[in-house]
Amino acid sequence: MKHRNLILLAVFLVLVGLFFFFRNREPKEKLQRVIAADSTQVARFHVFNLADTVVVARQDKQWMLEYPEQARVNSDMLRYFFDFVLNATYAPTPMSDSAENLARYGLDEAKALQLRVLNSSGKVLAHIHFGNTDNPYDYFRFDGDNKVYQVKQAIYGRLQPKLDSWRSPSILSIQWNEMDGITVKHTKNSYVLTRQASDWFYMDNREQFKIPAYNVTMGKILNVLASLEAYTFKRPYEVDKSQLSEVADVKISMVDKSSHHLMFYLLDKEYLMTVDDDESRYYVMLFDQVQRFTRHAEVFRYKDLEGE
Repeated sequence: MKHRNLILLAVFLVLVGLFFFFRNREPKEKLQRVIAADSTQVARFHVFNLADTVVVARQDKQWMLEYPEQARVNSDMLRYFFDFVLNATYAPTPMSDSAENLARYGLDEAKALQLRVLNSSGKVLAHIHFGNTDNPYDYFRFDGDNKVYQVKQAIYGRLQPKLDSWRSPSILSIQWNEMDGITVKHTKNSYVLTRQASDWFYMDNREQFKIPAYNVTMGKILNVLASLEAYTFKRPYEVDKSQLSEVADVKISMVDKSSHHLMFYLLDKEYLMTVDDDESRYYVMLFDQVQRFTRHAEVFRYKDLEGE
């Protein structure tokens, strides 16, 4: 009985070995790139669906959002496009080649997300339709072709042409050594901050003094100006100017003799800001961003423990 069991075990092991041997010898599909172009060839790309369109283009060696408005492009989205989307791969065996099945994969005109990539001469390097039907995988087809492939990366969800995603949140980036001074007027006080070398001085109509090097309030003002951001904004037709209440008026004088002007408003319970008297955009700001400027003299005297 034991001898018979050993024979059966040996046969079983041989069969298992043959299974893995032949399986490993089966030809494997070589993955191909969805977009057969490298980053040096790309000069412009369009991301669009039936509802929205975003156009990003290289302008003077810098990538900018070109449509639906001129703005700096979100660096995270740009990095995602070049590192992830441009290098997306797929197996060349189609899952379907029937036009009747396009809706099944979310690739019909009503649902598809389209990407058109062009070079500097305006030649189309790729035109891809991406689709997803709430599955873990995305599908795609080449424009004008009904063959459906499965892309090995998830692209459909993140590449959507939403302006808030593609527009850079950065409004201003001013370093402390680029400024000569900051003049602030708000509802409870007005004051001037002036710089001499690396030192800052406070002055209002009652007092003036040198601000300690490790003062947290001054540090927060410099930090917010170094990276002033807003993720959303309102157009003029969305703002009733008669209902705006001025919160703070901030003027920044620069070493190069230029200047910037920030106006903060309260509209109902929302804080808005205009930059350099441009009322085409009212940026939606956080209370903390506004509060950094509306402080009283005493808090500029405090010194953090690191400065003791």
